[in-house]
Amino acid sequence: MLRTVFYLLVVFLLMPVPSSLLETEYHGTCQDLCGELKQLRERVHQQAAALSEIKKKLVYLENESAGRPKVAFSAGLPAGRHGPFNTETTLIYSRVLTNIGGAYNRQTGVFTAPVSGVYYIRFTGAAYNTNSFNMGINLYKNNFILLHLGEGSKDGVLRHVSSGLALQLKAGDIVYLRLYANYALYDDHLFRNTFTGFLLFPS
Repeated sequence: MLRTVFYLLVVFLLMPVPSSLLETEYHGTCQDLCGELKQLRERVHQQAAALSEIKKKLVYLENESAGRPKVAFSAGLPAGRHGPFNTETTLIYSRVLTNIGGAYNRQTGVFTAPVSGVYYIRFTGAAYNTNSFNMGINLYKNNFILLHLGEGSKDGVLRHVSSGLALQLKAGDIVYLRLYANYALYDDHLFRNTFTGFLLFPS
């Protein structure tokens, strides 16, 4: 009985596969490959379209940036003590680190907006061994004071203050810092007192 079963199994395994079955498997494999190739082709087209859009946006941003004025400055006070003075005095930040666009005047300490737009203005102040007098700074736009920042208490040897504003300026508006009467600041090679500004966007 076992010999008969074994013989039949061998005969079955040695039987040729019908050509119709092979053709069915071949066509099925071909269809699968063609489907995958079609999907890959569609993905390539989609990625090419996305890349084209990215290139268009980059060209637009480059052209927009090329037409936008570049304005940025940063300067520090000369080393030493400044003040106290009997009257409010404009601070002249003569140690210029950056002055792209040339809108900051190192002789007068005044920044003049070259174009209308929104600017970010920032400043820092420092005083050393100033317990005998106050320290602080006034920020001006044209002839109007925008803010005062300072310390009037006796709280240590070295004191720092800092602040910043986003300002909408018209072309020709000026911004500068002044030292309040009887106040004093101190600076050294570390640029403790700085006046900084840059154009965020024109308007």
